[in-house]
Amino acid sequence: MNPGTGFAGRAKQRPPQPRASVSPAGQTPTTLGSTATGSVLYLLPIKLAAPEFALSSSSPHPPSATLSGQHVAVVGAGAAGLVTARELLRAGHQPTVFEQSASVGGVWVYTPNVDDDQSGRAVERAVFSSIYATLRTNLPSDLMAFLDYPFDSRGGGQDHWPRFPHHSCVLTYLQNFCRDFDITPCLRLEHQVLAIEPQVSGWQVSSRQQGQAPVTQHFDAVVVCNGHYSKPRVPALAGIEHFQGLVIHSHNYRKPTAFADQTVVVWGAAASGADISREIASCARQVHWCGAALVAAGAAVGPTATRPNLHRHDDPVGFNPQGELLFADGSRLTDIDVLMFCTGYGYQFPFLAADIVQVTDNWVNPLYQDLVAPAYPSLAFIGLPYLVVPFPLFAMQARWFARWLAGSFSRPSETAMQQAMADHLAALTSARVKMRNYHKLADKQTHYYNQLARQCGEPPLPNWFADLAQSAQQARLADPEHFRDQPLPS
Repeated sequence: MNPGTGFAGRAKQRPPQPRASVSPAGQTPTTLGSTATGSVLYLLPIKLAAPEFALSSSSPHPPSATLSGQHVAVVGAGAAGLVTARELLRAGHQPTVFEQSASVGGVWVYTPNVDDDQSGRAVERAVFSSIYATLRTNLPSDLMAFLDYPFDSRGGGQDHWPRFPHHSCVLTYLQNFCRDFDITPCLRLEHQVLAIEPQVSGWQVSSRQQGQAPVTQHFDAVVVCNGHYSKPRVPALAGIEHFQGLVIHSHNYRKPTAFADQTVVVWGAAASGADISREIASCARQVHWCGAALVAAGAAVGPTATRPNLHRHDDPVGFNPQGELLFADGSRLTDIDVLMFCTGYGYQFPFLAADIVQVTDNWVNPLYQDLVAPAYPSLAFIGLPYLVVPFPLFAMQARWFARWLAGSFSRPSETAMQQAMADHLAALTSARVKMRNYHKLADKQTHYYNQLARQCGEPPLPNWFADLAQSAQQARLADPEHFRDQPLPS
């Protein structure tokens, strides 16, 4: 742990960020003291440099009418949904936040429960949470926090929390955010959204409160904030039917003791694969961590220095009829007890018709700025980009759309939006980005944030943000197992 390096101790690095005072719904919350300066589950970008290509900027096109004071349905009460509600209130709108569970927090609400099919392939009774018991953020709290609501006692946190907080701290932070910005009156907990349908003017939203009959309401606009860490993505693996052990997706991983004295294959080289493989290795007999990136990055195939029972491999190619896991180099693994997919998640919008937006190989389209459907400019999606610092990005997307609805800045025409999307798609295609990675921002997130900020009249990200992100990324790469407990440069 690093108890002496909380946000409050680095005032010289950036201006202090005072605690927000609560204002009546529809009014802008004020702050006490000086003005503020301005993202399990998440990975830091490799760098925060200028992008290789940019989303096309909107061309000036005066709005046809002022659209302030809209009644807006918000789907989901996680971090994205809560900050969207706040930004809508600040812009003078009237949000109603539908949340299917009994509490706010979204993915940060831990449950020991798991899907009825732990492999994620044929789930009938699903759970939403994907976090495990010991999970801590892989971002420092300075970056995790909304820029005007820090993770210490001046915002929604406590000064004694570690720099990389436990998931329970993040949940408390979000609960306090909901309280301090008076979002609770907007909430409709235990309300599942069943269908969202466009009307000649506005939207028809059908929902059902737990134990009640469905009801339908009219809204002027809709914001979808239902997250993308609940539907397991399970790639095909040839011959998996020959494997007789346990198949599980990391969505259903909770504690390492369930794998004591077993041989476990973990497939996936991103954040969850890295953390879970090391954690399981603390009590498993053998852990075989698989992923093409482990080989491509020059990582030696073999046991690691700190975990002699943790072995690294390339992607598997499939199982043979004897239940052995095969690799392209001809090697194989036998006597496997568990195969765990740490292969990410898929986007899903079961309440929207496919002619509004569709998900093609995990690409949500068509969307301008990864936010708005051009044919339905009163429908927005907050939080689709990944490999980002999430909470600040959510806040900027929400602020952009709240002001978009209010007519506070010039909108592009539908034709201009279509052209911007075509240009962006051409850039992705030219760069040979796989379709399933079209929402990946990584080193392009600073440009994306600043572009939205410029369009809606907000300042860009402060310099300290990128500097700290780079320091945190370097620390993670230097010591992937212990970086959370090492001090970062001040």
